[in-house]
Amino acid sequence: MEILYRILSAAILMFMAAACYRELPFPDDEEEASVETLPAWQKGYLDIHHISTGRGDCTFMILPDGTTMMVDAGDLGSRTYTQEIMSRIPFSSRTPGEWIVRYVSNYLTEAGLDSKHLDYLMVTHYHNDHIGTPSDYSIPSTNGKYQMTGVSYVGNFLNIDEIVDRDYPDFSYPTTAALQTNEVENYKEYLKDRVEKDGKVTKFKVGTDSQFVLKHAPADFPTFSIRNIYSSGTIWTGEEDKTKSVVPAGTDLSQHANENLWSSVINLQYGDFDYHCGGDILGGYSDWRNVESAVGALIGETDVYNCDHHAYSDAMNSDVISLTTPQVFVIPVWDYFHPEPEPLVRMLDTKLYPSDRLVFAAGLVESNRIRLLEDGQKIQPDGHIVIRVYEGGSTFQVFVVNDRTTTFDVVHKSEKLTSNK
Repeated sequence: MEILYRILSAAILMFMAAACYRELPFPDDEEEASVETLPAWQKGYLDIHHISTGRGDCTFMILPDGTTMMVDAGDLGSRTYTQEIMSRIPFSSRTPGEWIVRYVSNYLTEAGLDSKHLDYLMVTHYHNDHIGTPSDYSIPSTNGKYQMTGVSYVGNFLNIDEIVDRDYPDFSYPTTAALQTNEVENYKEYLKDRVEKDGKVTKFKVGTDSQFVLKHAPADFPTFSIRNIYSSGTIWTGEEDKTKSVVPAGTDLSQHANENLWSSVINLQYGDFDYHCGGDILGGYSDWRNVESAVGALIGETDVYNCDHHAYSDAMNSDVISLTTPQVFVIPVWDYFHPEPEPLVRMLDTKLYPSDRLVFAAGLVESNRIRLLEDGQKIQPDGHIVIRVYEGGSTFQVFVVNDRTTTFDVVHKSEKLTSNK
């Protein structure tokens, strides 16, 4: 009986303990539960992701009807630099192209879209941090005579309907010799393989607003458009699809091999919202090469400005800043010199325009933030920078997604901002 009594007593105690029991999370569980992620894209939103890989530029967009677009996919390769550059992030175990594909596939899946499909990929110009270059960690393609790096990696693992290139198929502007580089030859081999498999490649057409169009429900979003502003020495006039050359007649183009000068430029508009994407156009000249000022005069007031040439010393001049008065600057970063002190001073200068502005960096070399002193502290927390424009384009918000992990957690977000009219 005593044994039975003990068993019954133990059972009663266990029942009472279970009734009062509340499962407490382990510290890791509690931390995971508190992680905020970007709410999934939905129809009507315009999402612009500035992807931070530490090795070059990549901008990925989901347009209001679910049309998808990428601008550039860079990979610096293994070249050494005299100053600090970012490592491959989030981890060096994979190439930048691999991280780009994983990032894009994640957000396409969350949006309920095809995780392996892009409607457009636009190449602004032919530098390695925008198209990729062969290196000791590149993966050889089994489909052609090229290494999978940057654009060519993305093109092998995402199904791209159309690649829009600044000088396809000639690759001769400003001169053929200027484009005979290792990264260009590798990229051309990729395009050759793509075309042989009936993949579409077209040349960027300046002035038009019908090259990048909504493919799924354009009638639902009549205020959305993408205008091609500039490329390869030709600029839109601001009237219909008319263009003109910025290069004076008789200019010896062989003396102007700087590939940045010829970058393709687009301007997105969605209702009251405007977004500038200009590759590496320059503004540090007093002659026709100051493309920035000419572009700024055309596009005018702009809500989000993706900084030209990484806000390096020869870009983001006073003219373009005062002409476009951005609410938000986004700096694509991989180098110690992104941004330089002088462009950052100009971007923060309330004498150029008085209204508030926020500065974000898609990645950042911490030693540069320190070098920039007080202005460096005014750059918001860095990471993948996501611009979410809400339905109709009247409001938008900036999210910073952690670029040092694979959890896609949001580490910072702005208040909702009202688009300029």
